[in-house]
Amino acid sequence: MNEPDYDVLVIGAGVAGLACAQQLVAAGKRVIVLEARNRIGGRVHTIRERGVVEAGAEFIHGENATTWELVHSLGLKTLEWHHSMDEPGRVFGKNGAIRADSQTLLEEMKKAEEGLSMYRGPDISVADFLVAKNISEEGRFYASRHIADIEGANVEQVSAARLAIDDKIATNGTRNFWITEGYNRLTDGLARGIDIKLAHAVSDVIWSEGRVIVRCKNENEFTAHRAVLTVPIGVLRQHSITFSPELPVVFWQGVDKVGFGDSSKLTLWLSKPPPEFNMLDTAGLFGHFWPRLFGEEPVLVGFSGGSRATELTKMGEKAAIEVGIEDVADALGSTIKKQILAARHFTWSDDQYACGSYSYSPLHMDSAREDLGTPVGHTLYYTGEATNNGGHVGTVHGAIEAGRDTADKILARI
Repeated sequence: MNEPDYDVLVIGAGVAGLACAQQLVAAGKRVIVLEARNRIGGRVHTIRERGVVEAGAEFIHGENATTWELVHSLGLKTLEWHHSMDEPGRVFGKNGAIRADSQTLLEEMKKAEEGLSMYRGPDISVADFLVAKNISEEGRFYASRHIADIEGANVEQVSAARLAIDDKIATNGTRNFWITEGYNRLTDGLARGIDIKLAHAVSDVIWSEGRVIVRCKNENEFTAHRAVLTVPIGVLRQHSITFSPELPVVFWQGVDKVGFGDSSKLTLWLSKPPPEFNMLDTAGLFGHFWPRLFGEEPVLVGFSGGSRATELTKMGEKAAIEVGIEDVADALGSTIKKQILAARHFTWSDDQYACGSYSYSPLHMDSAREDLGTPVGHTLYYTGEATNNGGHVGTVHGAIEAGRDTADKILARI
């Protein structure tokens, strides 16, 4: 039997795969990365058709996020987005105008979410947690939408206990920042010096202890001592990659148990800046809008999570854009329509190489994240934001950390 061509083969050139490969290459290992798309980055996807906008990940979440190591080493420029509930500039729009009682509604939302990070009770849904709070129905309505948009899942699906645990152990901080030159500048930096094969969608993984054969749909074949799988949970659920022998039952149980959300993003290019706000809450399918004012043209970004995002995706881009324009007009007034120069709607659930946005923690998840991240025979490894156990799920920095952690596990065995 011939010696494998590589020490490690990484399936997927998203952030986790690149971070893992970069660390392995730095340690002198022979590494190849196979990517199904014609680009790197995965769910980090910068669009440059009119300035810089993000179809996927938008922010560095936290002033202490691992991402900053790369930002500084690459010399990337950033800008802070001030949007928290404790800062001015968050408003609510309805019936064509910003509501005069925006501050009151904001206080209701804060009251609804108050104590969620401190929750230490049984595994109940966020919806049940909010019902127990003594607040108005409207306050609960907006709080539910706010959390659903963050998690990419309806509050009936999300575990209050898990959210509290993640909040307690997270170390990334609370402030948010744009990479003004585009998030893909970071993934380009991560990819330097790595052998990456684009348009190589994997179809089969044939493995035994210490040896892996990976076959692609374009009929190319690669061999390695170990393989790292980084495709999203949504793709795993499609069973588009065949494993021989089959992976352990506990792994597939983890795939089923970890929540995988849905999100939808609308970009509106404007002829002039919108009314001054940092975050706009609406009553429509797009729950939130925020401005990006550092490019050549002002941009409004609309965002939706959970079943509202799924509904928007199903209706198609043209209809979703029309809905989004009506949502922002209902919040700011019909004159905003005359200021819209162009629009795009970005989704991930209808993308065959994503099949959703990012992971969340549902009820009764148990040890699913740990099970997913457990090596199979010290030969096959799964990694990504969905395996992060540091409170950083659903984030770019969570994916970086997971990828590096997997590289450490491999290096400890070589």
